[in-house]
Amino acid sequence: MVKKAFLLFLLLPLWVFLRGIYRDRIGAFGCFDDCFNYMGGYFLLAGKRLYADIFFNHQPLPAYLSALIQWITKPDGIYLLIHQHRMFVVYFSMIADMLLVLRFGLVGFGFAVLYETTKGYVFGERFLAEAMIVYLLVYLLGLIGEVWQKKKLWTGELLVAAVLTWFVVFSREPYVPLGVAMFGYLLWKQWKRRVAKISLVLFVVVSIATIGYHFLPDYFFNLVTVNVSRPAQEGGNIWNILFYPVLLFFGGGWNVFRTVEVTLTILFWVLIALKVLNKNVRWEQIILLFILLTLANVRAVAPGEIYYAAFHHIVWYGLFITSVLLLIGDAWEGRRRLIGALSTMSFIVLTVWATATPASYLHEKVDRHAEFTTNFSQVFTIGGIVQTLSLPQDTLFLDGWDDLIYWHAKLYSPYKYAWYTSSMPQFPVYRIARDAMFADSPPDFYYGQCSRENIFDASALGPHVDDYVRLVTGKYPTCVFVHRLKLPEISDAQWQTAKEIFDIQRP
Repeated sequence: MVKKAFLLFLLLPLWVFLRGIYRDRIGAFGCFDDCFNYMGGYFLLAGKRLYADIFFNHQPLPAYLSALIQWITKPDGIYLLIHQHRMFVVYFSMIADMLLVLRFGLVGFGFAVLYETTKGYVFGERFLAEAMIVYLLVYLLGLIGEVWQKKKLWTGELLVAAVLTWFVVFSREPYVPLGVAMFGYLLWKQWKRRVAKISLVLFVVVSIATIGYHFLPDYFFNLVTVNVSRPAQEGGNIWNILFYPVLLFFGGGWNVFRTVEVTLTILFWVLIALKVLNKNVRWEQIILLFILLTLANVRAVAPGEIYYAAFHHIVWYGLFITSVLLLIGDAWEGRRRLIGALSTMSFIVLTVWATATPASYLHEKVDRHAEFTTNFSQVFTIGGIVQTLSLPQDTLFLDGWDDLIYWHAKLYSPYKYAWYTSSMPQFPVYRIARDAMFADSPPDFYYGQCSRENIFDASALGPHVDDYVRLVTGKYPTCVFVHRLKLPEISDAQWQTAKEIFDIQRP
């Protein structure tokens, strides 16, 4: 216990450093899938029901978690909204790292140091389900490692595993097979214990309750029908998934993150080869490790891919680091201490290099306020215009773009499914509901996407195009429209404020 306490002590200065790094990066890359979760929480706080009243083609827990964060912190601006969520991820990560170190010692410590200093390459600092469940899955893999070493799990740990698996399953749908496979393996290995059966019952009961809380047809349509109908993810073919630890050496771009992964891969293959050459090789462990890494890589990305689409890589990356550390620990057994020492030193050198290299994002100088303003300027501008000209009871419809404008404008949509976003236009049920909205309860404000030349395709409003007036800022038209019936309700003071702040011309 003294050794683990010392490892925790070593983590503290690292987290003080990383907290500032990830705080300063909150404006980087603008809005992403994390904003999808923010808006799910925003609509939930308005009393709408997930799936029935809110389109949400993800599992529900991130939306509920965001609603809880917004309810507790009550951010009064977009900057604070994103800041509070990012800080939640920071503290969530810190607590998770501490628990991993306390439970798994050097394996947890090694994972924490390397993962935390490189996770920014895969958006691991953002409010994404993947950025949270990776720690839970690493914990489950750590328990599997304990079972491999024939160590007895304490009685309550299987109950904890049931809760962690439930959180994984209802946070992100692609990792349901992975979470269930890990939990199932633990139960199989511990099935003679009464607590294993209780753990299974606990998982089944809370899972049924979670699904039953939502209207099943809507839940199924959002999670299954919509996602199955979407085009296959780039890089997600079976060959990329199965042979990713080999494909990492070929093609793609080279950067710090690619170097880290390739070095880990070399360690991985060397340690696997040495296990195979060992007369007492346990094939069950090797096969299971490959199965779990395959299930973690169902949304494979191109080698060297960083940021944006690379967030699909978070879970695989976290589990891969842990797998290498478990193999290193196994190498220390018996007569292979030299191999264990060499592989440990290689891992330490890699971690130090990944943290210290000037090419790492850890050493970038960032003006977080300027970067935030730049990347969220569209949301600030459009949301500000609508907020200035509207009343609290007014409605707004965003035609598939910049969803965070709802939050900034503090308005809601008359649309049946709260918002019209993501892949919704591809499905007749959502297009029909959009047409019905314009016919029965047209929004007071409408916003559609413009091209770079600020050209708006008027056909998007269909037969209702003459019902709206387009706002102009200076000499240039915007993509904000006001319903003609709303215009007389906008006061002179509101127009004057819009003129002074946004240079909006009164129609």
